[in-house]
Amino acid sequence: MRRHLTALAALAGALILPTSATAAGAPQIESTWVTAVTATSADLRVEINPGGAPTTYRFQYLTLSAYEANLAAAKDPFAGALSAPPGGEGSVGSGSVPVERTQHIAKLSPSTLYRFRATATNEAGTTKGPVRFLGTEEPTNAFALLDNRGWEMVSPLDKGGGAVGSPEAIFGGGVFQAASNGQSITYSSADSFSEPKGAPPGSQYLSTRSAPGWSTENISTPLQAGGYGDHPDGVPYRFFAGDLSKGLLLDPNRCAVACLTSYSLRQSQSGSVSSTPQLAGLRFEGASGDLSQMVFGSDTGLHRWSGQGALTQISAIPGATLAAPNGAISTDGSRIYFAAEGNLFLAEGATTKPVDEAQGGGGAFQAASADGRYAFFTKASHLYRWDATADTATDLTPSGGVVGVLGISASGDVAYYLTSAGLFQWQEGTLTEVAGAANASDYPPATGTSRVSADGEHLLFLSSAPLAGSESSGLVEAFLWGPPPGGGKATLICVSCNPTGERPAGAASIPGAVKNGSSQLYRPRVLSASGNRVFFESQDALVIQDTNHRKDVYEWESSGEGSCRREGGCVQLISSGRSTTDSVFLDASADGSDAFFATDSSLVPQDPGSFDAYDAREGGGFPVPPNFIACEGDACQPLPEAPEDPTPGTLIANVGNPPPRFATVGKHKKGKHHKGKHHHEKHKGGRK
Repeated sequence: MRRHLTALAALAGALILPTSATAAGAPQIESTWVTAVTATSADLRVEINPGGAPTTYRFQYLTLSAYEANLAAAKDPFAGALSAPPGGEGSVGSGSVPVERTQHIAKLSPSTLYRFRATATNEAGTTKGPVRFLGTEEPTNAFALLDNRGWEMVSPLDKGGGAVGSPEAIFGGGVFQAASNGQSITYSSADSFSEPKGAPPGSQYLSTRSAPGWSTENISTPLQAGGYGDHPDGVPYRFFAGDLSKGLLLDPNRCAVACLTSYSLRQSQSGSVSSTPQLAGLRFEGASGDLSQMVFGSDTGLHRWSGQGALTQISAIPGATLAAPNGAISTDGSRIYFAAEGNLFLAEGATTKPVDEAQGGGGAFQAASADGRYAFFTKASHLYRWDATADTATDLTPSGGVVGVLGISASGDVAYYLTSAGLFQWQEGTLTEVAGAANASDYPPATGTSRVSADGEHLLFLSSAPLAGSESSGLVEAFLWGPPPGGGKATLICVSCNPTGERPAGAASIPGAVKNGSSQLYRPRVLSASGNRVFFESQDALVIQDTNHRKDVYEWESSGEGSCRREGGCVQLISSGRSTTDSVFLDASADGSDAFFATDSSLVPQDPGSFDAYDAREGGGFPVPPNFIACEGDACQPLPEAPEDPTPGTLIANVGNPPPRFATVGKHKKGKHHKGKHHHEKHKGGRK
């Protein structure tokens, strides 16, 4: 029996040895990141699983320009790179669990981008880690906004103890929209100030810039109490023209049941108002950018209105709706896409055409070109482009797999869409991969956070995937795809990542269509017309001046755009980084030269405090008014009158110097003379 057990033990030992040997494999690099970045140094860090065999590691690093030069010459991208530890390799042991190692590197150049990677080697082979980036800081901590911007207080000093609101925070709504030229902005507040005519659920304001500064008008219309009910659907205003010359608002109505609804169009310059006819269940669904054509739904179908006169019916099909709140109406309002009974249609003049008929109906509208000629829709995971002129639809994705569309160009010749295989750009039949497994989920393009420049060359989107060499840690970051200023190859850049390359400490965000009650009709300009400026919010401190551990507003711009000359682009605060509450991005001008935000920081001397709207304006800032120094004590006495003759001591009568008058002793008032003497002395003391 004992011999039998011994034999079994020997057999077991023989079986265990090969199993242990085969467990050893090539090392695995679990993660690579950087910490403690300064202007001239950084700590490179790696986590390695040795794979059960003695394993060594090292870091390689070089400047971005050298890295790209190697790629252009078809060399190893890290050819000529420096190594750490210097002159050798470090050990991570021979275990089978991840081990962390850190190497400090110094003598880096300030304000410079680098690429680095870790490699791990054992008897089973060598593993190369992902390429990461680090960016050294500037050699100074002086705070300066990009593009020579200056802060200007937009909202008025006197708000009657009130404050500017935040998007979607006023009864679930609010309208915040800047004019395309940046010379004016409209915003909402739960408080009523600036010569109010009433106190609706949310008051609306229009601030305009002129040479002396910003002036504000309360554009809320008079109303009866309770006109919007106890629980209003957002703020009365619904939409403004691109130049803020007109604004559409819901009319108040104290009716309880079977209500007839109407809307009014207000002219900003004159204040004149025109109204739609009242109709049961009337609801605003969308408009052209200049508010020359508006689309309304009702219990009796779909209608259009030009701002005057009667409503014109588009469709009498019950339940017909505008295909999307943005993008379904052409720029001139001549083409309108709508959905009815599960199908898509185009209304063009008095003609109505089916859009998805060849596909058996059931299409989901995604976007349309500015002139309305091309419409993009999805069905059964396929993306189609419909040509209104040819009346034909083309399947852009024969293999299917489309998850969503992030946006299109104004002309309709470029579209960005997501599949399970990644994010792609379609450009007149040419397909380009933007990012693999981007997990971007911000669609549809009408309301989502993604943006596409008018020419289709730039795409801005959010993703929590580690793209473009970033270490996301599962947090959402903003990414920009496109060519640099002046042209060149399109690349993918993480615009909201910490410019040092360190792991994020908070997520980034981009506002989608701002919600106003049940409607979402306007998307703030976060991507400039050139595609080389981005505005975003971040919970992370991306620059050393951000010290408040709150959400702040940032600007990113490409190298060669504005004042940025840093390789890879520049990141800087738009808000102060010192506010006690979250700062909120509101909107920007089309070219990005004006960036509007709301903050509780007092960024100009005259701001007494509160939550205010500001403009970070290129070349902006108004002269600071001189401080009034209050008098104290004797200094508050009035100055004596100037003598009639500036030459003292003369008794000679001449022009401007009347003959002297002497009071008789009997009539002299000693008290008056005594008082005058002390009065003079007080003035002397006060003027010292």
